[in-house]
Amino acid sequence: MPITVDWDNLPHTIIRADFNGKWDAAALPRMISDGRDMIKTVLHPVDCMFDFTHSTSSPTSALAIVQGLDVWRVQNERLVIIVNANGYIRTLCNIGRKLAPMTFEHLVFVDRLTDAYHAISKQVAVPTLKDVASPL
Repeated sequence: MPITVDWDNLPHTIIRADFNGKWDAAALPRMISDGRDMIKTVLHPVDCMFDFTHSTSSPTSALAIVQGLDVWRVQNERLVIIVNANGYIRTLCNIGRKLAPMTFEHLVFVDRLTDAYHAISKQVAVPTLKDVASPL
């Protein structure tokens, strides 16, 4: 399968999409839908990694899908990490910052999967009112 999507860890805090070989933009809506459905099963923040290390294609028709991504966004989606993307995919994501600003608000480009895990580990949980001790 050219694009696979699955949980990357047992606590279900990371979803990983691997782009393998030749893939086309027609596969993107299914990948997005599957990822969205997975995120909806948990209440905590979920980071999404998109690994292009083994990708051999860059479909030009992907831009049409990028512009509608904010409609698909789930509230508890946190980082969008793009791993080892070529110049075209990077440009597409940077255009996505303008076309779908909520989806690409926390966009991170990295060269390796280990860098993606490092970016996730740097995230600090924001305390809620329940977590903060009352001064009274």
